[in-house]
This record gives sequence, C-alpha cells and structure tokens, in this order.
Amino acid sequence: MTESESAKFMKVVELEAEPHAREILELSREAHARSSAHHSHIRDEISARWAKGWELFDGVVYATQQDGALLLKRSHDVDDEHSPMREALALIHSAACLIFQEIRTLLLAGFWSGAAGRWRALHELAVSSIIIAQQDPAFAQRYLDHGFVVQTHRLCEYYEAHGRGPVMLQELEKRRAQAELLNQRHHVVNAPKRFRDSYGWAAPLMPLNRQGDKLVPPTFDRLEKMANEDHLRLLVMSAHGHVHSDSAGVIAAVLATDTEWALGPTTGFPQQVARPAFLTMRSLIAATHLGFEPEFNEFAKVIGLRGASAMQLALWGCRAFDKEADLHEPGVGQS
Repeated sequence: MTESESAKFMKVVELEAEPHAREILELSREAHARSSAHHSHIRDEISARWAKGWELFDGVVYATQQDGALLLKRSHDVDDEHSPMREALALIHSAACLIFQEIRTLLLAGFWSGAAGRWRALHELAVSSIIIAQQDPAFAQRYLDHGFVVQTHRLCEYYEAHGRGPVMLQELEKRRAQAELLNQRHHVVNAPKRFRDSYGWAAPLMPLNRQGDKLVPPTFDRLEKMANEDHLRLLVMSAHGHVHSDSAGVIAAVLATDTEWALGPTTGFPQQVARPAFLTMRSLIAATHLGFEPEFNEFAKVIGLRGASAMQLALWGCRAFDKEADLHEPGVGQS
C-alpha cells in the first residue's frame, strides 16, 4: 500500500469506523439470543453425555471445599514450628479448589482448550504440594517467602514503568525492603540464580552440575521428576500450547476437523482434560492432607480420612470420563 493509498484508507476509517462499530453492536444484541440458545444446547449435550462425571466433579468440589475450610481453620488456630507447612499446604489446596472449579465450568461450557490450560496450573500446584509436603517447615517457609518476593518484584516493576498500581508507593517501599531481607536470608551458596527467580524456593533440593561447582538451576521438569509426576510430561507440553497459544496450541484449539474451524464452544474433548484433572487433584489431595500435620494426631486422623474419601471420588471421576465407559454406570464403587 502506497503512502497515498494509506492516507485515503485512514480517512475512510475516521469517517466510517465508529458508525460501523455501532451497527455491529446492534446486530450482536439481536444475535445474542440465538448464540445463547446454541451455547445452552452445547452445554446440555455435554452434560447428558457425561452426567455421572459432572456429578463426581461436584462431589470432589464439595469435599475439597469442606476440607479446605478445615485446613485453613487449623492453620489459623495452631501456632507452632509446623505452622509454615500448614499455611503453605492450605494455600495450595485452596488454589486447587478454585482451579478445579474453573476446569469444570470451562469443560461443561464447551471450552476444552481453556480447561487444558487451567489443568496445567493444577498440575503445577500438585507437583509443588508433593515436594513441600516431603520437606520440613523451614522449606515450606521458603515457598511462602518466595511468593512474597516475586509478587513484590512484579508490583515494583509495574509501578516503576507506569507510575501507578494496586499498591501505594509507601507500602511498596516497605515490601521492597522486606523482600531484600528475604532474598538475603534464603540465598543458597552455589545457586546459579537468585531466590526470586523461577522456582527459586526449590534451589536447595537441586544436585550439583557436572563440574561439581554449582547447583543445577531449579526447573519444573526437574521438580516433576522429584515428585514422581513426570509421567504427565507429554500432557504438560501439550497443555503449554493452550496456555501460551503457540502455533501448535492454536491449531489444536481451532481446527475441529480438516474442514471445520471452532469459533466458539464445542462438544469435543471434555474427557481428554477431565481425566488428568481428576488424577492430578487426587495427587494434590494426598499431599495437602497427609503432609499437613507433623504427627498422627486426632486432626491428622480426621483430615486423612476425609482426604482418602475425596481421593476415591476423584478416582471414580476419572473412570466416569473414560470414553469406553457405559453412559449410565461408569464403574463407581468398583475397585
């Protein structure tokens, strides 16, 4: 396009873009009823096809919410050397409750690609909870402090770039000073990266490099192996495409068939995301419940039993979304 042609086009845009936008808005109002009916039809079809699965989704949500309330109360009521472990696991469990509900909502509405991206987040929480539960309270405190340091760094960078943000400058300065102290406190000798960098909380668990002079950097694939969750690595790599919308993710999300492109919800693929979501939630529940107390006390007995029940529901949920399962009886109650 030449400079003259570009100028003419911009003139047309200045004159016609706004009235055209208003026309589109009016047409979209008229189309809303039709699209709403279509979305409802998609939801009804998905709901009927996997009815038992959605019932078990609700069961796991209810169980984990109830358990989450107990974990948070226990974390607030008891102050001892194990408190950082309780706080870290209770926070992770709460975050998992939210994400699991997001996955359910997106799948039931026909947005499987978005649900796949949220499963990737759930998987990260599961890996983190397993590793933290295997360590001591001081390590759990590293995880909590890392979250504070990283969030403070992000807030400061945004304020410095834009001169505004959700936290006032005076409060940011206090946070920055506290974050610097935490960076110094949690510095690991021979660590190749700073505490505030990605997965800096896990640096003490890393082995030495081949030269034997530095620790290898903490990466998520290394953490997966430590948590014995690396069997999901191929699914994680696929989910990355949906999180970041890389070229492969775009193709997977949009191309329904060789000749059909998805521009809205679809009935396809809920089971491909639901099954790993249930299994990942099962691993996370085991870690957050069984690692919560330092000894087998009365609360550990109660929360352990509740956790085992929620894990059973999650296992049934995975079976309910087996594509070969009978529509009316997905094997619930079978061992």
